[in-house]
Amino acid sequence: MKNILLLGDSIRIGYCRAVAEALAGKAEVRWPKENCRNSQHILTALAAWRGLVASPKVVQFNCGHWDVSHFDGDEQPLTSVEEYGRNVRKIIHRIRRYWPEAKIVFATTTPMNPGGTPGRNVRTTEEIRRYNAEAVKVAKSEGVEVNDLFAVAEKWPASDYSDYCHFSKPAAARLGNIVASRLSAWAVLEKLR
Repeated sequence: MKNILLLGDSIRIGYCRAVAEALAGKAEVRWPKENCRNSQHILTALAAWRGLVASPKVVQFNCGHWDVSHFDGDEQPLTSVEEYGRNVRKIIHRIRRYWPEAKIVFATTTPMNPGGTPGRNVRTTEEIRRYNAEAVKVAKSEGVEVNDLFAVAEKWPASDYSDYCHFSKPAAARLGNIVASRLSAWAVLEKLR
């Protein structure tokens, strides 16, 4: 059985089981139990997650919701858009160093609930667009596939959300099925067939 590693924030937590179920029999899908949070956390914790998968064929990662958040009402986001781009590049390089044979996929940050009420950690869909644009530019310059989950969920109604940024269980499962389908359709998993 071939291995896939999914890294990411709570949006990934919401869909990872659906990906595993959709790819059952084709791939063993693994992920950290913890929330991978922001780009800095992925950089500092990636070495610890190496033990989850010996030699993955695919590593898909996402980060962004934490990076763009204005924690507790801070004027500036946790991570500037420029630093976010640099961190995405560093993550790509680190994944290549740890798993040189793996196909790398970057998943964009999903939009905010169009009917949601901001909590203490404010961020907007417009800010997420800017961060996604920077990360996509970096990913493409590195030859990394982009799974544009922002575009998938951009038109989803407020009823598909459970709060300000998280999806309901049915919507998260739908997103997971889309992730699994795209990995297969792009022939990212051609070695798994």
